[in-house]
Amino acid sequence: MILERIKIGVKKRKFRVFLVFLFFSTLAWLINNLSQSFVSTTNFDIEYVNIPDAFLLSEIPKSQLDVKLKAVGFQFLGFGIKKKVVQLDLSKANKKGALYYIAQETYRRQIENQLPKTMTLLELETDTIFLDFTKVITKEVPVVPRINFSLAKNYMLEDKITVSPSTIKIKGPKEQIDTIAQVRTAYLDMPNVDEDFTVTTVVLKSRELNKTTFVPNAVEVSGKVYRFAEKEISVPVTMVNVPEGTKVRMFPDAVIILCQGKIEDLKSLDPTDFIVTADYLNLKGNNQSRLPIALTAAPEGISNASLSTDEIEFILRVEE
Repeated sequence: MILERIKIGVKKRKFRVFLVFLFFSTLAWLINNLSQSFVSTTNFDIEYVNIPDAFLLSEIPKSQLDVKLKAVGFQFLGFGIKKKVVQLDLSKANKKGALYYIAQETYRRQIENQLPKTMTLLELETDTIFLDFTKVITKEVPVVPRINFSLAKNYMLEDKITVSPSTIKIKGPKEQIDTIAQVRTAYLDMPNVDEDFTVTTVVLKSRELNKTTFVPNAVEVSGKVYRFAEKEISVPVTMVNVPEGTKVRMFPDAVIILCQGKIEDLKSLDPTDFIVTADYLNLKGNNQSRLPIALTAAPEGISNASLSTDEIEFILRVEE
Protein backbone atom coordinates (compact mmCIF):
# COMPACT_ATOMS: atom_id res chain seq x y z
CA MET A 1 0.00 0.00 0.00
CA ILE A 2 2.79 2.42 0.93
CA LEU A 3 4.76 1.39 -2.15
CA GLU A 4 1.84 2.17 -4.42
CA ARG A 5 1.46 5.66 -2.89
CA ILE A 6 5.16 6.33 -3.48
CA LYS A 7 4.81 5.29 -7.12
CA ILE A 8 1.79 7.61 -7.56
CA GLY A 9 3.68 10.53 -5.95
CA VAL A 10 6.69 10.00 -8.22
CA LYS A 11 4.44 9.96 -11.28
CA LYS A 12 2.79 13.22 -10.16
CA ARG A 13 6.17 14.93 -9.63
CA LYS A 14 7.35 13.73 -13.05
CA PHE A 15 4.18 15.13 -14.62
CA ARG A 16 4.65 18.51 -12.90
CA VAL A 17 8.26 18.67 -14.03
CA PHE A 18 7.10 17.84 -17.55
CA LEU A 19 4.59 20.70 -17.46
CA VAL A 20 7.26 23.14 -16.27
CA PHE A 21 9.62 22.10 -19.06
CA LEU A 22 6.77 22.29 -21.57
CA PHE A 23 5.87 25.82 -20.45
CA PHE A 24 9.41 27.17 -20.66
CA SER A 25 10.13 25.45 -23.97
CA THR A 26 6.91 26.88 -25.42
CA LEU A 27 7.81 30.33 -24.08
CA ALA A 28 11.30 30.11 -25.58
CA TRP A 29 9.84 29.02 -28.93
CA LEU A 30 7.33 31.90 -28.83
CA ILE A 31 9.99 34.48 -27.97
CA ASN A 32 12.27 33.17 -30.68
CA ASN A 33 9.52 33.32 -33.30
CA LEU A 34 8.23 36.75 -32.25
CA SER A 35 11.78 38.06 -32.51
CA GLN A 36 11.86 37.16 -36.19
CA SER A 37 10.82 39.55 -38.96
CA PHE A 38 7.51 38.95 -40.69
CA VAL A 39 5.61 40.52 -43.55
CA SER A 40 1.97 41.08 -42.71
CA THR A 41 -0.92 43.53 -43.12
CA THR A 42 -2.40 45.70 -40.40
CA ASN A 43 -4.20 49.04 -40.16
CA PHE A 44 -3.38 52.38 -38.62
CA ASP A 45 -5.80 54.95 -37.21
CA ILE A 46 -5.42 58.34 -38.95
CA GLU A 47 -5.29 61.72 -37.21
CA TYR A 48 -5.45 64.77 -39.47
CA VAL A 49 -3.34 67.69 -38.22
CA ASN A 50 -2.30 71.19 -39.30
CA ILE A 51 -5.51 72.01 -41.15
CA PRO A 52 -5.01 75.38 -42.92
CA ASP A 53 -6.42 78.30 -40.89
CA ALA A 54 -8.84 79.38 -43.61
CA PHE A 55 -10.45 75.95 -43.88
CA LEU A 56 -12.33 73.33 -41.93
CA LEU A 57 -12.31 69.61 -42.71
CA SER A 58 -16.03 69.04 -43.34
CA GLU A 59 -15.83 65.25 -43.36
CA ILE A 60 -13.14 62.79 -42.35
CA PRO A 61 -12.08 61.25 -45.69
CA LYS A 62 -10.66 58.12 -44.10
CA SER A 63 -10.30 57.10 -40.47
CA GLN A 64 -8.10 54.01 -41.00
CA LEU A 65 -5.38 53.03 -43.43
CA ASP A 66 -4.53 49.43 -44.39
CA VAL A 67 -0.78 48.87 -44.77
CA LYS A 68 1.63 46.02 -45.47
CA LEU A 69 4.63 46.04 -43.15
CA LYS A 70 7.82 44.18 -42.51
CA ALA A 71 8.34 44.08 -38.77
CA VAL A 72 9.24 41.80 -35.89
CA GLY A 73 6.49 39.66 -34.42
CA PHE A 74 6.39 41.60 -31.17
CA GLN A 75 5.40 44.75 -33.09
CA PHE A 76 2.53 43.01 -34.86
CA LEU A 77 1.47 41.60 -31.48
CA GLY A 78 1.44 45.14 -30.10
CA PHE A 79 -0.84 46.31 -32.93
CA GLY A 80 -3.30 43.64 -31.86
CA ILE A 81 -3.42 45.16 -28.37
CA LYS A 82 -3.43 48.84 -29.33
CA LYS A 83 -3.67 50.28 -32.81
CA LYS A 84 -0.99 52.70 -33.95
CA VAL A 85 -2.08 56.25 -34.71
CA VAL A 86 -0.36 58.09 -37.57
CA GLN A 87 -0.70 61.79 -38.27
CA LEU A 88 -1.28 63.21 -41.75
CA ASP A 89 -0.13 66.82 -42.13
CA LEU A 90 -2.77 68.62 -44.21
CA SER A 91 -0.62 71.72 -44.60
CA LYS A 92 1.11 69.65 -47.31
CA ALA A 93 -2.14 69.21 -49.29
CA ASN A 94 -2.19 70.07 -53.00
CA LYS A 95 -4.89 71.89 -54.96
CA LYS A 96 -6.15 71.26 -58.47
CA GLY A 97 -9.03 73.49 -59.48
CA ALA A 98 -11.54 73.33 -56.62
CA LEU A 99 -10.18 69.98 -55.37
CA TYR A 100 -7.78 69.52 -52.49
CA TYR A 101 -5.86 66.28 -52.08
CA ILE A 102 -2.80 64.73 -50.51
CA ALA A 103 -0.82 62.42 -52.79
CA GLN A 104 0.31 58.97 -51.70
CA GLU A 105 4.01 59.76 -51.99
CA THR A 106 3.46 62.73 -49.65
CA TYR A 107 1.63 60.94 -46.85
CA ARG A 108 3.77 57.79 -47.34
CA ARG A 109 6.85 59.82 -46.36
CA GLN A 110 4.96 61.24 -43.39
CA ILE A 111 3.99 57.75 -42.19
CA GLU A 112 7.51 56.35 -42.71
CA ASN A 113 8.92 59.16 -40.55
CA GLN A 114 6.61 58.06 -37.71
CA LEU A 115 7.58 54.37 -37.83
CA PRO A 116 10.44 52.89 -35.77
CA LYS A 117 13.61 51.99 -37.67
CA THR A 118 12.91 48.28 -37.17
CA MET A 119 9.69 48.57 -39.21
CA THR A 120 9.47 48.92 -43.00
CA LEU A 121 6.42 50.16 -44.89
CA LEU A 122 5.94 48.01 -48.00
CA GLU A 123 2.52 48.89 -49.40
CA LEU A 124 -0.42 51.26 -48.87
CA GLU A 125 -3.94 50.28 -49.87
CA THR A 126 -5.00 53.82 -50.80
CA ASP A 127 -3.67 56.05 -53.53
CA THR A 128 -4.68 59.73 -53.33
CA ILE A 129 -6.73 61.02 -50.37
CA PHE A 130 -9.19 63.72 -51.40
CA LEU A 131 -10.08 66.38 -48.84
CA ASP A 132 -13.45 68.09 -48.34
CA PHE A 133 -12.50 71.55 -47.11
CA THR A 134 -15.04 74.21 -46.13
CA LYS A 135 -13.95 77.84 -46.16
CA VAL A 136 -14.30 79.43 -42.74
CA ILE A 137 -14.02 82.79 -41.03
CA THR A 138 -12.73 83.63 -37.55
CA LYS A 139 -14.15 86.20 -35.15
CA GLU A 140 -13.62 87.12 -31.50
CA VAL A 141 -16.65 87.27 -29.20
CA PRO A 142 -17.11 87.95 -25.45
CA VAL A 143 -17.88 85.16 -22.99
CA VAL A 144 -20.86 85.71 -20.68
CA PRO A 145 -20.97 83.56 -17.52
CA ARG A 146 -24.27 81.86 -16.61
CA ILE A 147 -24.16 81.76 -12.83
CA ASN A 148 -26.59 81.60 -9.94
CA PHE A 149 -24.51 83.42 -7.35
CA SER A 150 -25.24 84.42 -3.76
CA LEU A 151 -23.04 85.49 -0.88
CA ALA A 152 -23.00 84.19 2.66
CA LYS A 153 -24.18 86.52 5.41
CA ASN A 154 -21.85 89.49 6.04
CA TYR A 155 -19.81 88.81 2.89
CA MET A 156 -19.41 91.02 -0.15
CA LEU A 157 -17.94 90.67 -3.62
CA GLU A 158 -14.82 92.72 -4.24
CA ASP A 159 -15.05 94.39 -7.62
CA LYS A 160 -16.93 91.99 -9.95
CA ILE A 161 -16.95 88.42 -11.22
CA THR A 162 -14.39 87.99 -14.02
CA VAL A 163 -14.04 85.55 -16.90
CA SER A 164 -10.61 84.53 -18.20
CA PRO A 165 -10.18 84.74 -21.07
CA SER A 166 -12.96 87.28 -21.45
CA THR A 167 -13.18 86.62 -25.18
CA ILE A 168 -12.67 83.54 -27.35
CA LYS A 169 -12.17 82.94 -31.05
CA ILE A 170 -14.87 81.11 -32.95
CA LYS A 171 -14.04 79.61 -36.31
CA GLY A 172 -16.58 78.23 -38.73
CA PRO A 173 -18.62 78.76 -41.89
CA LYS A 174 -19.85 82.33 -42.33
CA GLU A 175 -23.51 81.26 -42.33
CA GLN A 176 -23.08 79.61 -38.90
CA ILE A 177 -21.19 82.28 -36.97
CA ASP A 178 -22.08 85.54 -38.72
CA THR A 179 -24.91 86.36 -36.27
CA ILE A 180 -23.13 85.25 -33.06
CA ALA A 181 -22.44 88.30 -30.87
CA GLN A 182 -21.50 86.46 -27.66
CA VAL A 183 -21.19 82.98 -26.18
CA ARG A 184 -22.25 81.66 -22.77
CA THR A 185 -20.75 79.25 -20.27
CA ALA A 186 -22.37 76.18 -18.80
CA TYR A 187 -24.64 76.95 -15.84
CA LEU A 188 -22.88 77.40 -12.48
CA ASP A 189 -24.75 77.16 -9.17
CA MET A 190 -22.79 78.90 -6.38
CA PRO A 191 -24.90 79.66 -3.27
CA ASN A 192 -23.60 81.11 0.04
CA VAL A 193 -20.09 81.91 -1.18
CA ASP A 194 -17.72 82.95 1.62
CA GLU A 195 -14.27 82.70 0.01
CA ASP A 196 -12.40 83.59 -3.16
CA PHE A 197 -13.21 81.24 -6.02
CA THR A 198 -11.96 80.16 -9.44
CA VAL A 199 -14.06 77.66 -11.38
CA THR A 200 -13.26 76.15 -14.78
CA THR A 201 -16.31 75.70 -16.97
CA VAL A 202 -16.98 74.90 -20.62
CA VAL A 203 -18.31 77.30 -23.21
CA LEU A 204 -21.62 76.05 -24.56
CA LYS A 205 -21.96 75.33 -28.27
CA SER A 206 -25.32 74.53 -29.84
CA ARG A 207 -25.81 71.50 -32.07
CA GLU A 208 -26.38 73.77 -35.06
CA LEU A 209 -22.72 74.86 -34.85
CA ASN A 210 -21.52 71.42 -35.95
CA LYS A 211 -18.80 72.86 -38.20
CA THR A 212 -17.67 75.59 -35.80
CA THR A 213 -14.83 75.39 -33.30
CA PHE A 214 -14.28 77.43 -30.13
CA VAL A 215 -10.73 78.33 -29.05
CA PRO A 216 -10.48 77.86 -26.15
CA ASN A 217 -13.59 75.83 -25.35
CA ALA A 218 -13.30 76.37 -21.58
CA VAL A 219 -12.79 79.44 -19.38
CA GLU A 220 -12.20 80.31 -15.72
CA VAL A 221 -14.84 82.20 -13.74
CA SER A 222 -13.31 83.99 -10.72
CA GLY A 223 -14.22 86.35 -7.92
CA LYS A 224 -12.78 87.76 -4.70
CA VAL A 225 -14.91 87.75 -1.57
CA TYR A 226 -14.38 89.43 1.78
CA ARG A 227 -16.16 89.68 5.11
CA PHE A 228 -17.49 93.21 5.59
CA ALA A 229 -18.07 95.33 8.70
CA GLU A 230 -20.38 98.30 9.30
CA LYS A 231 -19.78 101.76 10.72
CA GLU A 232 -22.08 104.73 11.34
CA ILE A 233 -20.73 108.23 10.80
CA SER A 234 -22.44 111.61 11.30
CA VAL A 235 -22.08 114.02 8.37
CA PRO A 236 -23.36 117.65 8.26
CA VAL A 237 -25.90 118.56 5.54
CA THR A 238 -24.88 121.35 3.15
CA MET A 239 -27.54 123.49 1.50
CA VAL A 240 -26.60 124.53 -2.05
CA ASN A 241 -27.94 127.17 -4.48
CA VAL A 242 -29.19 129.39 -1.63
CA PRO A 243 -30.03 132.93 -2.90
CA GLU A 244 -28.17 135.86 -1.40
CA GLY A 245 -30.00 137.27 1.60
CA THR A 246 -31.75 133.99 2.40
CA LYS A 247 -30.98 131.83 5.38
CA VAL A 248 -32.09 128.25 5.79
CA ARG A 249 -32.18 126.39 9.06
CA MET A 250 -32.26 122.57 8.74
CA PHE A 251 -33.57 119.96 11.18
CA PRO A 252 -31.47 117.94 11.62
CA ASP A 253 -28.40 119.67 10.27
CA ALA A 254 -26.40 116.40 10.26
CA VAL A 255 -27.44 112.87 9.25
CA ILE A 256 -26.12 109.38 9.89
CA ILE A 257 -24.51 107.45 7.02
CA LEU A 258 -24.27 103.66 7.35
CA CYS A 259 -21.04 102.45 5.72
CA GLN A 260 -20.09 98.89 4.77
CA GLY A 261 -16.64 97.72 3.79
CA LYS A 262 -13.41 96.16 4.94
CA ILE A 263 -12.51 96.81 8.57
CA GLU A 264 -9.22 98.49 7.66
CA ASP A 265 -11.01 100.88 5.28
CA LEU A 266 -13.74 101.77 7.79
CA LYS A 267 -11.22 102.65 10.52
CA SER A 268 -9.84 105.59 8.55
CA LEU A 269 -13.21 107.16 7.67
CA ASP A 270 -13.79 110.83 8.52
CA PRO A 271 -16.95 113.00 8.10
CA THR A 272 -15.02 115.21 5.66
CA ASP A 273 -14.81 112.22 3.29
CA PHE A 274 -18.54 112.59 2.58
CA ILE A 275 -20.74 115.33 1.17
CA VAL A 276 -24.48 115.37 1.85
CA THR A 277 -26.44 118.12 0.12
CA ALA A 278 -29.91 119.63 0.04
CA ASP A 279 -30.70 121.75 -3.07
CA TYR A 280 -32.56 125.03 -2.50
CA LEU A 281 -33.85 124.86 -6.09
CA ASN A 282 -36.05 121.93 -5.08
CA LEU A 283 -38.09 124.40 -3.01
CA LYS A 284 -39.66 126.02 -6.08
CA GLY A 285 -43.36 125.35 -6.06
CA ASN A 286 -42.93 123.25 -2.94
CA ASN A 287 -45.21 124.21 -0.08
CA GLN A 288 -43.99 121.38 2.10
CA SER A 289 -41.64 121.78 5.04
CA ARG A 290 -39.41 118.91 4.05
CA LEU A 291 -36.59 118.84 1.51
CA PRO A 292 -34.88 115.79 -0.08
CA ILE A 293 -31.18 115.25 0.55
CA ALA A 294 -28.57 113.27 -1.38
CA LEU A 295 -25.18 111.73 -0.76
CA THR A 296 -23.12 113.40 -3.49
CA ALA A 297 -19.61 112.28 -2.53
CA ALA A 298 -18.14 109.25 -0.73
CA PRO A 299 -14.66 107.70 -0.52
CA GLU A 300 -13.76 104.90 -2.95
CA GLY A 301 -12.52 102.52 -0.27
CA ILE A 302 -15.95 101.51 1.01
CA SER A 303 -18.32 99.17 -0.79
CA ASN A 304 -21.61 100.75 0.25
CA ALA A 305 -22.85 103.91 1.94
CA SER A 306 -26.50 104.75 2.61
CA LEU A 307 -28.27 107.67 4.29
CA SER A 308 -30.36 107.02 7.40
CA THR A 309 -33.01 109.37 5.98
CA ASP A 310 -33.69 110.83 2.55
CA GLU A 311 -35.15 114.19 3.63
CA ILE A 312 -34.91 116.88 6.29
CA GLU A 313 -37.13 119.67 7.68
CA PHE A 314 -36.20 123.31 7.15
CA ILE A 315 -37.15 126.90 8.06
CA LEU A 316 -36.49 129.81 5.70
CA ARG A 317 -35.67 133.39 6.72
CA VAL A 318 -35.32 136.13 4.16
CA GLU A 319 -33.29 139.19 5.19
CA GLU A 320 -34.59 142.57 4.08
